[in-house]
Order: sequence, then C-alpha cells, then structure tokens
Amino acid sequence: MNKWLVIVFMGLFAMEGNAQACFERYDLLFTDENKTLNYKEFHKLELQFLEQLVGCNAIDFNVTTIDGNEIILSALKGKVVVLNFWFTACLPCLKEIPELNKLVSDFDSDEVVFIGLARENEEKLAAFFKKFMPFDYQIVPESYKIADSYKVVGWPQSVVIDRNGKIYKSWAGLTESPADLAKDIRKAISNCLQQ
Repeated sequence: MNKWLVIVFMGLFAMEGNAQACFERYDLLFTDENKTLNYKEFHKLELQFLEQLVGCNAIDFNVTTIDGNEIILSALKGKVVVLNFWFTACLPCLKEIPELNKLVSDFDSDEVVFIGLARENEEKLAAFFKKFMPFDYQIVPESYKIADSYKVVGWPQSVVIDRNGKIYKSWAGLTESPADLAKDIRKAISNCLQQ
C-alpha cells in the first residue's frame, strides 16, 4: 500500500476518536514498501502518525507516582493533561526539563496536570533527583507499558490532552530547542483551556 494512503487511512481512524484503534494504526506503517526506507524517512512517517492522533481519545491509565499519589487519567477529564515520556540517560530529555519545569509554575494545578512517565524504577529516579536536577512533573516510574500504548516514536515525547480527554498535540524527540518546545506546549495548553 502506498505510504501516503496509509497516512490518509490512519487519519480517518483518528477522526473516529477510538483510543485503541487510533494508536494501533501505528502498525500500518510496517509495510513491505516501508521496509526499504532509511531511519530518517521512516521517522518522518512516525511523526506524521503523531499528527493523525489529534482528536483521538487518550488511552487511559492508572498509575502511582514516586510520591505515592494515584493518577487515573480518565478521572482528570475537565483538566488539561501534559504527558512527558523520558528517561534519565536521555540527554535531550534532560535538556528540556528546566523549560518544562517553568510550565508547571505557569499554570494552576486545578486546571493543568503535568505527568512525567519515566522508564526507570523508583530507586534509580530517586538517586537521579538527589544527585542532579528536580523535575516538577508528577513522576511515574517504570512506564514502559504506557509508552508502548502511546507509541512513543522518539524520546523525549510530550503529549497535550484536552479537557475532554482527547489528544490535542504531540511532540517527539528534540526537533526544536527546549525553549521553543515549552512555548509550543504553553500555547497548546492555553488553547485547550479556552475551549
């Protein structure tokens, strides 16, 4: 199947809004034709896939943060939610943390919830935070399954979810400066709050 038809096909499912069906469209990228693409070409398709998730229902999860707080994503409807998929050995992830921290202080916690979904376990995260920098998001350890269900295509990956629990926008990898990324996320949050 032509790769552009795959993208259009995925877009039709994204409009449907079914969370699982939307995210499972990622598997359509793995065609015989796309096997010949180099990494850069294939990653371009992955980034287009993320654009097609706009309007899809976010996939629900129930997790506990390193501070012992329970988070159920579906219970946060009515609030804007910002997810950040990251890990401590990811230099681009670490570069953006100071700018992401500024976002937390810019918004009312009754309206916007910031969740950092880390790959490491609680002990490694605690050691990292003690030695290096704080990350003001609510940190969730060992988030492999959530990263897999959200089809993380590049680390770090940020996702803004609107008040209705739908994907508003996603960013993968370090495609822009941390300050520009924070500016884009800030704008997305503000747009969601105005809806």
